[in-house]
Amino acid sequence: MPVSQRDFAVSEKVLALRIKAVRNIRKITKAMKMVAASKMKGDLERLNNGRQFGFNGVDMMMKCDPYMQRRAPDLPADARELLVPITSDRGLCGSTNSGIFRTVRDYVATKDRSKLKIFAVGDKGAVAMRRPFPDLIKVGVSDIATPYNYPMVMAISEHINAHATSSDKVLIFYNEFKSAISSVVKVMELIPRHRFMETVKFGKLYFKAAIPDKNTANPALYELYLTSNLWICFLNNSASEQSSRMNAMENASKNANEIVDKLTL
Repeated sequence: MPVSQRDFAVSEKVLALRIKAVRNIRKITKAMKMVAASKMKGDLERLNNGRQFGFNGVDMMMKCDPYMQRRAPDLPADARELLVPITSDRGLCGSTNSGIFRTVRDYVATKDRSKLKIFAVGDKGAVAMRRPFPDLIKVGVSDIATPYNYPMVMAISEHINAHATSSDKVLIFYNEFKSAISSVVKVMELIPRHRFMETVKFGKLYFKAAIPDKNTANPALYELYLTSNLWICFLNNSASEQSSRMNAMENASKNANEIVDKLTL
């Protein structure tokens, strides 16, 4: 009659190695949580300092001019759209990037794909959308230096402006920071340069002075309009990324503690 053998020493050695590996992972996740918390503090300071820089200034100028609103060109029924999802270059940040991808995917499903183009910001967004939307992605920007600064956002806005020449509107997908444990995916609608110039040339309230003239002021106003709005999106997305990474690393550390307790038992 065969006798079953039980290698208790071998099993105990394997458990000890597993416990050591999980503890090492816990050390890494705790360190990553502390780094994310420190970066989030800096991102929140930049968000609080820069959230009002040029924001809504040009928009309010256009909304307060009734004549400009009446003469503004109508949006075509089959409008061509440039989608700009803002994601990160790094992972391990919860649903920050996946939430943007799901929102873009659901939006594309309701539209005519022939009228859409995607300008992907961040490596994670470009990789996620390459398979379902290979015909829509026209360009992707990645390896963006952090922390973000206004000149960098201005450079990206120039690329967006160049790719929006054949579009009727620009949609920015980003995470809006709510709190250290909450963020919401938002969609900001902007108008491309050619429609902006066609609209502001009818301005009556804010172009009384002869200098600077409209040929100088209007292009500068569009740069302020596009870059300031994009700046707010980047600041919110960066703060949301770090807060989500901090929470994800905290949850990972808790899971590691539970695994260690079970293995020890």
